[in-house]
Amino acid sequence: MKKYLALLLLILVFHSYSVSAQSHDRKTIKAGENLSDYIYYLFPSFTNGTVKMKHGGTSSAKLNFNMLLCQMQFLNEHGDTMSIADPLEIDSVIINDKSFFYNKGYYEILDNSSSAKLVVLRTVNYEAVKIGAKGLPSRGGDIDSYTNIRDENETRQLVLNQDLDVVVESTYYLMSSKGEMFIASKSSFANLFEKNKEIIEGYLKSNKTNYNKEADLKKLFDICSK
Repeated sequence: MKKYLALLLLILVFHSYSVSAQSHDRKTIKAGENLSDYIYYLFPSFTNGTVKMKHGGTSSAKLNFNMLLCQMQFLNEHGDTMSIADPLEIDSVIINDKSFFYNKGYYEILDNSSSAKLVVLRTVNYEAVKIGAKGLPSRGGDIDSYTNIRDENETRQLVLNQDLDVVVESTYYLMSSKGEMFIASKSSFANLFEKNKEIIEGYLKSNKTNYNKEADLKKLFDICSK
């Protein structure tokens, strides 16, 4: 029994230090509140940007990334906020010095080198908060209807009839020069920057690296790139 408890404790300790390459931002919106009141963006304001299409055309607009919907949005000629309708046709989006591409979600390129790119995919899940036993809240069941919101005009009229958890998940990847995706981890850095393996190991020994923290990943990527 003691051996079993010791093993269980070891597993729990190991799990607490495991690397997920994910970070979560959870917001709870109460019943009766409007979803649009919680909208927030990656950039402080809509900024002139460029959308390059796969067929070769380009267009310019004031762009921003909606963090609550995880959609790329623009201001139309009337000043209304709209989401890009056909993201599958997009080759890239440039806003200021930031670059994005779409592959079942919008990836932001955080840094790049000849060997790899450090990218982040932001996704959102909506979970109903139900009142369970003893009046305690319980969470479960994604609310699919909210994932189909196309523009901010729809959210202005969307008053919730139950509490809702909005969970924005950021997952960090290394993308190889061939376009292969690997979850950001010690092993993926070592594999994609094999020539700098000793430098990477030396850096990691003296620098605690959190693989779900953007600042730490960018520092490590910079070391690897050099």
